[in-house]
Amino acid sequence: MITGARTPARITRLETVMLRLPLERPIVGPFGRLDARPNLLVLLGTDAGVEGLGEIWANFPPWGCQERIEIVRNVLAPLLVGESLDDPRRLYALMHRRLRLLANQWGAPGPVHQAVAGVDIAIWDAFARRLGRPLAQVLRDDGTTPDRVAVYASGIAPPHVASTIENARRRGHCRYKVRLSFGADADRETLATARRLAGDEPVMADANQTMTAETLRDMLPAIQAARLAFLEEPFPVDDTQAYRMWPRDIGVPLAFGENAQGLQQLEEVIALGADTVQPDITKTGGFTEGLEIGRRAVAAGRKLCFHMFGGAVGLYASAHLTAAIPGAHWLEMDANPNPLLDGVLDVTPIVEKGFLILPPGPGLGVVMAPGVIEQWGAKP
Repeated sequence: MITGARTPARITRLETVMLRLPLERPIVGPFGRLDARPNLLVLLGTDAGVEGLGEIWANFPPWGCQERIEIVRNVLAPLLVGESLDDPRRLYALMHRRLRLLANQWGAPGPVHQAVAGVDIAIWDAFARRLGRPLAQVLRDDGTTPDRVAVYASGIAPPHVASTIENARRRGHCRYKVRLSFGADADRETLATARRLAGDEPVMADANQTMTAETLRDMLPAIQAARLAFLEEPFPVDDTQAYRMWPRDIGVPLAFGENAQGLQQLEEVIALGADTVQPDITKTGGFTEGLEIGRRAVAAGRKLCFHMFGGAVGLYASAHLTAAIPGAHWLEMDANPNPLLDGVLDVTPIVEKGFLILPPGPGLGVVMAPGVIEQWGAKP
């Protein structure tokens, strides 16, 4: 248990806020199309006046947010209101214990994990604010406070590969991840363009689970020529045999883990041979289990790159957790025009020479910008 000098606050309010912000250009992928970015936030209030802010995974499917909202409204809010904010880990265990049977009976552990993860983030934010300390400092064993974390620009896809990389570099990025799954010819062009523009800077690629052993073999010359730092989710993530049989002799590091649920499944990601482990703390684990799996990944000699392709709350939460784990590698950061990063909080993310600057202040160091709910609030 992490303790502080102040008397624990008591939780008085827990609610969700659904935002939907229009996109400058749609996001198209194998999972569907987004013409607007949904953002599902958690607001936690206490009798001490401190508040907590969290984010629940909401990208896909865009119609799935109602389930997460109802889990918070009907189960987690009645469970937590009145509880002492004494130990976030205790509250995390309480939430999963209460929801375990419902998740089993419903056959829907994903929405349950996502709802609990977002609430856990808000709990830790409020807990650290109550202590008057940055969250990364609260979570670190040595009590130090890093002020920045290494990031890579993500979501780079045709037909905007060149312009997105150039814009990302102008904004301070020096690492780039491209998206494949647009057809063999387009994917080869994407890889070649990214490597040409990046020069000696790191390039990664995300296949979004769309490859087979045969298509990987066909794409292998282009993949090897791109000198990838890692290839992410080449196969469907439930095809454990494909990952177990990953051909190590091709010299392409393997990355996955964003779709694993809970500590046990993320340990299986390590056991299956992921060179880079990619938990998403808005999908599962929050800070409580995210901290533990992150430490285990680093201890196992794997690169730890937290997945994040949502909003600014999730970005800063993941940044604090990255800063809290010595040996953590790079954090994912959306490189596309994303109003969730620029318009929701009182700060806009700043990247300097490949590092995201952490805002000063207790907790996550951020609050919602005035008028956001009135302007962008939406029904799921």
